[in-house]
Amino acid sequence: MINKKEHIRLKKRYAILTIKWCRENLGINDRKRTRLSLEFTDRKRTIKNIPICGNYCFWRNKITLHNSACKTIKDVVSTTIHEYTHYLQSRTKYKEYEKFYYYSNHPCEREARRNEEKYTDMCIKEIKKYLL
Repeated sequence: MINKKEHIRLKKRYAILTIKWCRENLGINDRKRTRLSLEFTDRKRTIKNIPICGNYCFWRNKITLHNSACKTIKDVVSTTIHEYTHYLQSRTKYKEYEKFYYYSNHPCEREARRNEEKYTDMCIKEIKKYLL
């Protein structure tokens, strides 16, 4: 059994490697002037008492992962893929869709969830090969 500190270190490592995997397999956003950054935080964030695993800030071009909500490596990888999808999306379109769609039906959120489901296991498999 690994200790808490080692588990956090491993989750950070997987997040970094997931972003690398996303760049290679999903592409990059040419509209961004700054490099995408990653923050791993112990802050707890909730919406209606539901823990939030992560978020992407269009303004700072930063993915933030919330350690307390990302319990497993799979949570970290799927959340990173989800937020990376937002990095690829147009902020203007995202805001426009917010006027017409609830979060659950928002086209950008649906695309991010589809990418999570489609790529998480594939990404983990690739990362494990790299780490061995």
